[in-house]
Amino acid sequence: MKENSYLYEEIRKIDHDELRPLFHFTAPVGWINDPNGLIRYRDYYQLYYQYYPYAPHWDNMHWGHARSKDGLHWEDMPIAMKPDHAYDKTGVFSGSAIEKDGKLYVLYTGHVDEAGQVTETQCMAISDDGVDFKKYENNPVMTVADLPGETDESNFRDPKVFKHGNKYYCVVAAALEKHGSLVLFESDDLLHWSFKSVLLQGEEYGIMTECPDYFNINGQDYLAFSVILGDGRNSVVYLAKGHMDWQNFKFELEEQHRLDDSDDFYASQSFVDEKDNRIIIPWLRSADHVNYLEESGHLWNGMMGIPRMLTTINCQLIQKPIGTINDMSLSDSQDIDLGSYKLTEEIPIDHSLILKGDNGEIHITRKKEDQYVIEIHSPIFIKTVSWHPDNHKLTLVIDNSSLELFGQSKTLSIVTFVAGINRVMLKDVK
Repeated sequence: MKENSYLYEEIRKIDHDELRPLFHFTAPVGWINDPNGLIRYRDYYQLYYQYYPYAPHWDNMHWGHARSKDGLHWEDMPIAMKPDHAYDKTGVFSGSAIEKDGKLYVLYTGHVDEAGQVTETQCMAISDDGVDFKKYENNPVMTVADLPGETDESNFRDPKVFKHGNKYYCVVAAALEKHGSLVLFESDDLLHWSFKSVLLQGEEYGIMTECPDYFNINGQDYLAFSVILGDGRNSVVYLAKGHMDWQNFKFELEEQHRLDDSDDFYASQSFVDEKDNRIIIPWLRSADHVNYLEESGHLWNGMMGIPRMLTTINCQLIQKPIGTINDMSLSDSQDIDLGSYKLTEEIPIDHSLILKGDNGEIHITRKKEDQYVIEIHSPIFIKTVSWHPDNHKLTLVIDNSSLELFGQSKTLSIVTFVAGINRVMLKDVK
């Protein structure tokens, strides 16, 4: 353990990189994507994640591991799992964690690609301490043979495990009848699983769903999940609000919308903290510039979003970044540090709040009552995003290479590659 800690510290010292975030989690070196196995276990927030440690690009996935007391300061831990069995030899793909009898059980997807023929199954690993894992001797524990109708063994992944009553359940993403679907499994012991139902399915869920997440807040049921839309369109994350009928194992959908209005927000997963708050963490993936960091010689690629607390107000789901949020006035010009800020006033119509960094700047312009335009001017790109928040006293989470904007239920997360933002100013754009 001490040797690993020393190595990680030395790797981070080597990479004197102005683009690396200050408080958004990144791995010491290499590629990361989906957060996995989020849980509070042994007095730490445990963050496992999709990881390729040998280069800053996607390849055979491992499970990386970090832990934190507060969700903002992370301690690098040894790699939790690697692809080393016949059922996961080309990837230990995404999954989730649950505690039972003091042990940590993780369900994950075993990925096998043999000459382009892909098979995905659900597998179990168990740990006594959250650090060292032993894979279950009878893996896999779920296969597409358990599913009804027309199945696709190359698209069956990302199990999210939880407990309801005295049973364990798992929501898994699948492609059934050539459409994205979410399916439900049940277990008495976390090792033996049986199919129960299809929760969601349809053309609106694209060619495949990913990273499903079931949770209940104040008596309201939710399913959050990522959708691969296909046809060259960027994938998105949806939030389905409804009622889980536990007698018939059906999800009665009431309404559905995007969980975040950005294409850079993906593969989110939630867990419950020590105060019973529901916390969610996404992967900020730089959808349009995913290869930039490797191509420009950086040692790392990928970051997690700021952990967000989910609450409800008048049955509406509200997202709020964790940690200290400072007030920011709309004075003509002021110095700031990287961090989280709440505007004390609304940006006036036809004015821009300009965030100036070391290598670029970001303009947040209020065009009319309910429309904002966000322009990113970085060395890599000039990008314009239109946004319609539901609360105009915005909260801004500003870090190297990322900006996350919070209205109330409406949020917008952007990978910017703008570094060292240290000054803001308000400008009339008429």
